[in-house]
Amino acid sequence: MKKNKKKQKSGLGAGLIAFGAAYAAYSAVFKPHSIGAYALAFALSGFLGAIVRVMAQGLDTTQNQKTPESLQKVQGDTGNPEVDELLEQGREMIAEIRRENDLIPDDSLSGKLDILENKCAEIFRAVYDKPNRASQIRKFMDYYLPTTLKMVKGYRMLDERGITGQDAIYARNRIDDALLVVLQGCEKMLDKLYQDDVLDLTTDIDVLEQMLKRDGLSESDLDIAAAQAKRAAQIDAAANRIARERAYDQQKQQPVQQTAAPKWNIDPRFSPDGQAQMKKPDEQ
Repeated sequence: MKKNKKKQKSGLGAGLIAFGAAYAAYSAVFKPHSIGAYALAFALSGFLGAIVRVMAQGLDTTQNQKTPESLQKVQGDTGNPEVDELLEQGREMIAEIRRENDLIPDDSLSGKLDILENKCAEIFRAVYDKPNRASQIRKFMDYYLPTTLKMVKGYRMLDERGITGQDAIYARNRIDDALLVVLQGCEKMLDKLYQDDVLDLTTDIDVLEQMLKRDGLSESDLDIAAAQAKRAAQIDAAANRIARERAYDQQKQQPVQQTAAPKWNIDPRFSPDGQAQMKKPDEQ
């Protein structure tokens, strides 16, 4: 969108330059002296300027294209007159957002408006798919979106009139910040619109899991935990058995140590009865 606006500005400038150059060249060559000659010079220069302007824009025909992508998402009727009227109002608001965006040169604000346009289209698409959601966006349509458009128009008016005072700068900043809040609100609005669908999906998944478990086609969390505990017990028992076998083998490999008999020493002296007296080492 910003690219298109830049092309329009560059094309207009090139057209004006071409017009001036053509008019000056015609005047220098033919030196018109009558009103008819000046009118012819003006017409020829204008024609040449228009050609140059179109060429400078790269033959941009985006504004003449069919309905923008954001509006294509909410085309057609639902068959409910009340909902169709609401959607038509939504299409008009999206188109108005786009028009205001084309007139605002600020890239930051323009980027936010691009996102707002797409978010609004998604909200209207949710209602288009399920018309019973229309009641959920009434306040969004009656207050939030019109107030946002009012702010954007005010921003554009300040810019067009070249108002640069402190109050105007403060207002621009507030509008820019407010758009961020509006975008967050659109995100939450989309979440609420699809909340029932998400709940239905999770409910279907829960029912499917329960049916699979009931028919023995899926393991429950309790079954999985029991299998894991059984496997852990088997591993622990095997480890204990291996440890006992290793300890037994090591015990068999160790040599048997026999206790040595105490040594007796013969005292060279004889006892009074003439017998040799034997003494233990600790008695010597």
